[in-house]
Amino acid sequence: MTFLDLLVIVSGGLITAGLLVLVAMFLLKSEKARRVCLYIAAGLGVYLGYVGYRVNAMSFGAGSVIALVLALAAVGALVLDRLVARKDIPRIVAAVSVVGGMMNAFL
Repeated sequence: MTFLDLLVIVSGGLITAGLLVLVAMFLLKSEKARRVCLYIAAGLGVYLGYVGYRVNAMSFGAGSVIALVLALAAVGALVLDRLVARKDIPRIVAAVSVVGGMMNAFL
């Protein structure tokens, strides 16, 4: 097994975990479970932002800036969860951070 095989396995696992967390975050009925999914999605968004930054670090181009903005958006989702009365907005921000991080890191 080569490092490229491991990279494919890890990226597939991250994509699967991200999609499962996002689906659970929007479809579960329990508010406590939704909040746990929000925290997991925010952590995953920060991690994917870090991966995207490391992937694009050599070029110092727009990809690095996008990665940092997406990681900050994931942290902002947690702040919005405490400040905003409507609980859909932080979930949408976290979802954008996870999906954008996946696209930035793996495409």
